[in-house]
Amino acid sequence: MTAHPRWGLVGTGAIAKTTAPDLHQTENLELVAVASRTPGKAGAFAAEFAVPQVFDDYATMFDSDAVDIVYICTPPATHAEIARQALRAGKHVVVEKPFATSAADAKSVVALAAERGLFLMEAMWMRFNPVIRQMLDELESGAIGDLRTVNAGFGIPFPKTAGLNVWRPELGGGALLDLGVYPLTLAHLVLGKPVALKATGVVQDDGLDVTESVFLDHGDGRFAQTLSSIGGFVNPVASIGGTTGFVAFDEPFMSATAYRVVLPRTGDTRTVTVAKEGNGYVPMFRAVSQAVAQGKLEHPFRPLASTVEVLETMDEVRRQITA
Repeated sequence: MTAHPRWGLVGTGAIAKTTAPDLHQTENLELVAVASRTPGKAGAFAAEFAVPQVFDDYATMFDSDAVDIVYICTPPATHAEIARQALRAGKHVVVEKPFATSAADAKSVVALAAERGLFLMEAMWMRFNPVIRQMLDELESGAIGDLRTVNAGFGIPFPKTAGLNVWRPELGGGALLDLGVYPLTLAHLVLGKPVALKATGVVQDDGLDVTESVFLDHGDGRFAQTLSSIGGFVNPVASIGGTTGFVAFDEPFMSATAYRVVLPRTGDTRTVTVAKEGNGYVPMFRAVSQAVAQGKLEHPFRPLASTVEVLETMDEVRRQITA
């Protein structure tokens, strides 16, 4: 491998277009290739985003010695199989969220990466956001006392007329996988894996989930509530409650640049602000490239076990709302 890991994008959709500029901005990697199964799309993407190499199918990219890490930006239902193909070809893999559509699929990919000795991670960029990192450090140091609650939501009524993947169940669409993964991941990050949950929601006749409300019991008197929807707007803010105060995000928590720490009994309130790099993905890309260059197979900020646990939670949410 060269001094800086060489990345190849798999897919040319909205996520790839959002992240390509951040890949170029990250100083310890090279964005060298893009692949698409649709003729002409990779070439057009490469021209727009200054990507030097174009592949008209994924397998050819995976077989190329010019790429070290592949970043899978295809629809969720394709993630697991494409990740397996890349791993079998000897590539390190970063998979856009959600990592897979079920915990079982995720575990099969994780096992293959371990067998092949290759780096694998879900691209949960929120976990690498400097604001989230600092907030988690503060919580661990007791900034708001013992942690008790998490409240978070995210909802966007995507237009059905646009043919968006989020409305296509066969591609892994729906509110839970596309949007609900963020508030549920936040609950896991702060309170750990829940011991029980109760979920209710709206599901179409074709099985696509439109809205889900989830109440999570994390044990020891600790609870979380999450709400996600593609049928209406849900304010994408979050709050974390403790025994001496609370933390509040007044902007989309997954991409926030600030949070407030409020201690009601003392009247103390302070705001922590950290500038965003690019579209917000640069810190994650930097961290992954460093980990791969160091020979690591996982990144401690987003271990594979944590990704699987969130998918297990989502599996149970799906089971309950479709029962």
